[in-house]
Amino acid sequence: MINDYDTNEVWLSPWLDREFPDIFAGLTEILKKHNVACETITGTNDLWCRDYMPIQIDDNRFVCYTYRPDYLLKKRSDAKYITDSRKVCERLGLNAKYTDIVIDGGNVVKAGNHIIMTEKVFAENPQYDRKSLIDELENLFECELLFLPWDKAEKYGHSDGIVKAISEDTVLMTNYANFDRDMAVEMERRLSAVFNVERLLYNCSKVDSRSWAYINFLTVGSLIVLPKLNTECDEQALAQIKSYYPDYTIVQLDITRSVAAGGGLNCITWCIKQ
Repeated sequence: MINDYDTNEVWLSPWLDREFPDIFAGLTEILKKHNVACETITGTNDLWCRDYMPIQIDDNRFVCYTYRPDYLLKKRSDAKYITDSRKVCERLGLNAKYTDIVIDGGNVVKAGNHIIMTEKVFAENPQYDRKSLIDELENLFECELLFLPWDKAEKYGHSDGIVKAISEDTVLMTNYANFDRDMAVEMERRLSAVFNVERLLYNCSKVDSRSWAYINFLTVGSLIVLPKLNTECDEQALAQIKSYYPDYTIVQLDITRSVAAGGGLNCITWCIKQ
């Protein structure tokens, strides 16, 4: 399994430059400064490329899933934002395995030889019973899966707003305890069955509801680009990330505009090992 810390190249949708040129410029400048290759994905229909781009499972192979998110099907006008993931893979000439299983890439967090997903994937694929879907996913990804509860207050059901790999046996969990202690306990219980679990927690006068974005940082090789939200929690987030990733270069980037639109740095990037 190719984890984010194994990657060396970042791809962006041109929609990012159209919608948020300040974020595009800031991010590409950081990548250039740290000698990280950055490419553009053609044929996309929105900026959230993590959600529709394939999952890299080894140096030369990818899994291309069906991208058909329910939150873009509720209104007919939103369907135009659905990128055809198969066409993108074919255009890039990727060696991909294709599946009819509906997945968002934001619901795929790689950690060691595991993939962490929320249980929303079961709701999106009613044609499969639970066991059959798990068997098919593990066969596709060639690794074990770990499932977290789907917090229905978060319509996207993405695991990349919950957890991030620190190493092959340790993960970092977002600050659910600041908002929903019961959910935090259950998520940590499930993660602890496989991983050592570290936690983000903020001691601010008011913990910002956007603080989920801090866990949604970009990792490419030994570089971390950490969201900056212009709140008192920014410095606490930076200090904690530095403590958990002491061997990484960490740079903050103001992405308040993309967070307001519903996505963080992981959401707007696709990282691969080239």
